[in-house]
Amino acid sequence: MTIQQFKCFVAMAEMLHFSKAAKRLHISQPSLSYSISELEKELGLPLFERRDNKTHITRYGKELLPYVVLALDKLESIRIKAYELSDPSVGSINLGHLYSISFDFVPKVLELFYADKENCRITVNFFQGVNKILTDELLNGSLDLILSGKSENESFTGVYLFSQELKFVISEDHPLANREEVTLENVKDEEFVSLGENSNIDEHLVQCFGSRGYEPKFVLNVAECAAMGAFISSNMCVAITPVVPSFNSCAVRVIPFCAEDRELLKRKIFLMWEKDRYLPPAAHKFRNFLLKKFGEKSRGGYPSNKSRGFFSPASCLHLDA
Repeated sequence: MTIQQFKCFVAMAEMLHFSKAAKRLHISQPSLSYSISELEKELGLPLFERRDNKTHITRYGKELLPYVVLALDKLESIRIKAYELSDPSVGSINLGHLYSISFDFVPKVLELFYADKENCRITVNFFQGVNKILTDELLNGSLDLILSGKSENESFTGVYLFSQELKFVISEDHPLANREEVTLENVKDEEFVSLGENSNIDEHLVQCFGSRGYEPKFVLNVAECAAMGAFISSNMCVAITPVVPSFNSCAVRVIPFCAEDRELLKRKIFLMWEKDRYLPPAAHKFRNFLLKKFGEKSRGGYPSNKSRGFFSPASCLHLDA
């Protein structure tokens, strides 16, 4: 059975006239007759019959007609969906991002993206999480793109977009609460709250502290930055973390690091995708938008990791092609 045979059957069922049905389908009458005949042979049932010099649909044809119409409707839905998936001006994007950038960077990106009226029919679906969760969701195909920290997964490729400042967060009655800024040396003996192995911040802090000859001591684990405030305000621990709005409702003090340590502690945020997986046109368009708006302004991604599929912003501008 073919789609053309189904279309011929429906047209004949509605017109009950071979020449009129053929004209409607823009085919010859012999082609229409042949299609109907072949469909009847395959089904093993007569669909039409001649009586009183007129064509009538048989009871078998009447019972099968709703199913054929439904099948053609489903096929049309597939065609429309395929068109949407191939059109960069429509469709949806599944974007994963770190919780800590959902208050500043992500809204800024959307404002700029939707400023172009050609993008107004594109829907962005958001998924928030920490690094490990985001990369897992990207790997299993649930997400098209992610905005996250560094990943060593060789299946991914991406580009550095910007650096996120990390600050020292303590209770209001902490001995360092009156400082305008702090150094790593000032805080090296503090007890820190951790975001756990699913985040890359702890690893980043270990590397930063290690470069100064120190080692951070983690005493508590929480799922995300927003959960830190209560523990910090009760003097159970301190944190070096991105600043999130939930800190405003806690009795905490946020203190920047001195210039030298501030640069050292900055966390690089990357746009990443799976390099060997098909990226829908809408997601492709959003990716290129991010690369043009932010990638070319950055100062490089993983310059020594090209074998892992990462590249500097300048090298990814060819993706418009």
